[in-house]
Amino acid sequence: MFFFMLMFIFLTFQSGNDQPQSDNDRVTLLLFHNHLKESKDELIRSLYYGGYGNITGFRLSYQDLLDGKNVSNHHFDQSHPWQEIQEYSILPNAVSQEVSQFWSTDEVVDPLSKTYLLNISGAAHGQFTKISSFDLRPYNWSMPRYLQAYYESQTRDNYNDDNQRYKDDPETYPQPQPPATFVDKTGNITFDLGKISISISADDYNYKNADVAKLIQNSSEEIHDAVVANVRINLKDDEEAHDHEIETQGIYFQSLGSLVSVTKSAKFLGIYGLDHLVLDENRFNKSKILMTQLLNLTKIDTDITMEDMFGYMSSSLERCELISYFQFKKTNHNTKELREIDEELLNPSGKPLPHDLLGLEIENFLLYSPDCGIAISQKSNTEFTGWKTEILNRKLKNVLTGLLVLVFLQLILYLRQIKITRTPGQLASISIKSLYLLGYQDSLLALMFLLISTLIEDLYLLLASIAVISFIMCGIFELRFMVAVATTQVNERGASWWEILRGSTRDNDSENENDNNTNTTQTPTTPPNTNQTPNTAPGATIQTPVVTYSEESAFSNSIFAIGFTLTLISTFLILNALIWRTKYRKIFEYVGFIFTNSYWVPQFFRNTLKNRRKSFSWEFVIGSSIIRLIPVAYFCLVTSNPLRHHYDPILVLAIFSWLFIQIFALFLQSRLGPRFWVNEKWLPKAYDYQPVLSMKELETGFASDILSGIKPEEEHDGIIDTKCTCPICMNELKLPILNKDEARSRITNKEYMITPCKHIFHDTCLESWMNYKLQCPVCRQSLPPM
Repeated sequence: MFFFMLMFIFLTFQSGNDQPQSDNDRVTLLLFHNHLKESKDELIRSLYYGGYGNITGFRLSYQDLLDGKNVSNHHFDQSHPWQEIQEYSILPNAVSQEVSQFWSTDEVVDPLSKTYLLNISGAAHGQFTKISSFDLRPYNWSMPRYLQAYYESQTRDNYNDDNQRYKDDPETYPQPQPPATFVDKTGNITFDLGKISISISADDYNYKNADVAKLIQNSSEEIHDAVVANVRINLKDDEEAHDHEIETQGIYFQSLGSLVSVTKSAKFLGIYGLDHLVLDENRFNKSKILMTQLLNLTKIDTDITMEDMFGYMSSSLERCELISYFQFKKTNHNTKELREIDEELLNPSGKPLPHDLLGLEIENFLLYSPDCGIAISQKSNTEFTGWKTEILNRKLKNVLTGLLVLVFLQLILYLRQIKITRTPGQLASISIKSLYLLGYQDSLLALMFLLISTLIEDLYLLLASIAVISFIMCGIFELRFMVAVATTQVNERGASWWEILRGSTRDNDSENENDNNTNTTQTPTTPPNTNQTPNTAPGATIQTPVVTYSEESAFSNSIFAIGFTLTLISTFLILNALIWRTKYRKIFEYVGFIFTNSYWVPQFFRNTLKNRRKSFSWEFVIGSSIIRLIPVAYFCLVTSNPLRHHYDPILVLAIFSWLFIQIFALFLQSRLGPRFWVNEKWLPKAYDYQPVLSMKELETGFASDILSGIKPEEEHDGIIDTKCTCPICMNELKLPILNKDEARSRITNKEYMITPCKHIFHDTCLESWMNYKLQCPVCRQSLPPM
């Protein structure tokens, strides 16, 4: 508890970068605050015909860049207005003309006509191509001088400190690397084709949020058809070897289905100049109001910390700036219908929804990076689609509900299997390695869903339910089942597979040598399913191996510790594999699924070793296999699955075929015998429970009262009929003894059985006992199967 309290206190401490630590820090942060305030005032004063003004990153037009100028000398007024041309704008003509072809070209005026989505919060996925026809020159932007000087001094001081520590103690501290002069920026796309994904978090309808609406200085300027949106853009090549993720912020015009967003950094204050990037004066006025409203949410003097300033600076050096334009397709609904649908999705009341739930569908887009000189657009003949957040959550709820049912069914199958597998003989035939693999899958499921439930609030109940049921199944019932199997098979520890194949164990040898490490106790022997009084043979000491509570606890702790460690390692490996390139991730997926679905292979070999036709019930074998195959088949065959797993019928076929082979092999064992596939020449000779005994053999290892009870006159045709007592039923049994070898063929009626430990029983008595336990009823040595 004390450890967790310390961790909580540590995590709640503010970062050391939050507060200035020196006069230089304080001065620089103050200058940065003033810089942001001036930019905000510039935004408030801005007019469409007046141009960008004095906003960082917007002072130089694209034509000024081409002309080699460092400072723009343009002055705009009503007689000489700013225009969206490269002589005045940071956008090249090629970019602005391309955008004007598809972006904001079809405004919806009639509220009863089909319109665009109102709420675009969600995610969409498509493909892009680099526009090679644009001959773009990159802007050579840099941070303001005071920030550049501060960054260089901080970098130099940090390097000197690290270098001094290295010189003082080179064995402890690594040698620092000099500050890099070139950084491969995020967003610097060097490949021509790739995948694009966007994740959008848009504000609710502006007029519904009173706290936000009041931040507009003039209430008459309330905006009803545009919202602020945060857009995370992810760009990858087809092999996913390169991954670029960029955060942007912008505005979605609902009546136009148009989204524009920009990055922000110390060298490019994108949101302060966004209003001039919307290609129209009417949209400019709406953008100005919304951006002012957004900036009013932040109290610069208190909310902008040293850490925020470092973020602005690092973004300037490590990331390409980005201006993005996305055009959505129209829906089949009008504004009123869309608002009702959105309200029902956010606050379900049971109203019917369209069968084809609304998704995100982007018609076209263009991304332009001014400082990296890159432009990309949608690849021709491809779709750029996705789902709104509420619809995705609904799909996930359906999938998770189905998964919850499957987990519950698996728990029922386990309980039914445990109920019918209670005797030591049955437990001895179960492969604990098969149970390990099944439990490993369930524990992995429990841990993964437990971690995910902490991240997704809307699905917490379902995720937590699956995690809890999976944990109960693997942490209680499966663990107890494995402990029961392990304690039953404790006498096999140290035995080779060849020894187990012929039915002997290391414990047999240790018992013969009176091993003192075996815990034994004196107990009477009671035959199963009989009403006879327990008793023992005269002079026989019955030794019963006992597994104590502490040993069971040790088994349980060992299984739990090993299982938890492997599950934890596997979870982190799986999470790490998600960011691998496609080829390696696919190989990992195939190998992982084939390995974890090999749970009947150990049982097949266990049946062979123990010479058992059947161990698990067919209900459990087939039911568990189907339950574990269904989720894989769904995510690999249903292209509209919410996790967007790629269509992969080969993986499903591979797993299905592998499971079918395993189950068919178990079926053949039940029909043809557990050792049908092994050449009889390779098998050890089966033990003969009904050997013909001679007088010489009676002198080695058998009870002396058998010899003393033999009378010569009872011999007939070379056979002596003697009598002894069956230790199980305590009744007399007839034992023929061979006195002349030529009489061996005349002994046909064998109503006795002799164990390897030289104890003699009625055949029916020992067979009944061996159905219950493969141990000698007298000395508790393991018995080979019949």
